[in-house]
Amino acid sequence: MAAFLANVGVNASHRVRSPLDDDGRFRLLPIPETRPWAPPMLRLPEAWGDRAVHLDPDLESSSPTYGDNCRRAGRAFSLRRAAPGDVILFLARLHPTNGGKQPAFFLVGELGVTDVLPDVTRDPGPGWWDYNAHVRRSRAGAPWDSFWVFRGGPSSRLYERALPFSRAEADRLFGGAWHWRPTRTDLQTIGSYTRAVRRLPEPA
Repeated sequence: MAAFLANVGVNASHRVRSPLDDDGRFRLLPIPETRPWAPPMLRLPEAWGDRAVHLDPDLESSSPTYGDNCRRAGRAFSLRRAAPGDVILFLARLHPTNGGKQPAFFLVGELGVTDVLPDVTRDPGPGWWDYNAHVRRSRAGAPWDSFWVFRGGPSSRLYERALPFSRAEADRLFGGAWHWRPTRTDLQTIGSYTRAVRRLPEPA
C-alpha cells in the first residue's frame, strides 16, 4: 500500500477561510471554479455567493471521489502511480475561530482508493464518478482534459477532528528531508512542499 499527501481546500490566496474550532472540529471549504456556474456544477452561497465551487475531494457523498489533472498538471504527476489499495491523505490550511491563534495545516480526511478512472477525454457516461467536481465541470461545458478520478471505499471520510500537521509531523513522515529556512515560517515551508501531491516514503 502506498500513501499520498494532497493539499486541498481554500488557501492563503483566497478570501474565504476554512474554520477550525477550539475542540478540533472544522469545516473544509472548497475553492471556487474559474468558470461561471452551470448545472451540474455546485454552488456554496454562504461562502462563495453565486460562484461555482470545486468540491474535491467529495468525501461525504454515497460515492466518495477525488480528481486531479495527473497527466497535465505537474503538481499531480505522482498520483499516476496510485492504485486500488492505496490511500490519499488530505491536508488543509485551517483558520482557528479563536482570533488569538494563527492558521496552520491539518490532516482533515482520507480516501482509500478502490478504483481509478484515468485520462478522461470524453464523457464516460453514468457511473460512480458522476458527482466528482471534474466530471461536473466538464459536463457543464469545460474541456475533458485528461483528468483522473479516484474512487474511495468505506474507509474514505472527513475526520471528525482535524489532526495537526506541523514541522514535527513533516520531519517524521519525510525523514527530515525538508529545508526549514529561517527566512520562512513553518506554514510557508509546509505550503511550499505540499503544493504538489507527495508520495510518502515507504516506512511512513
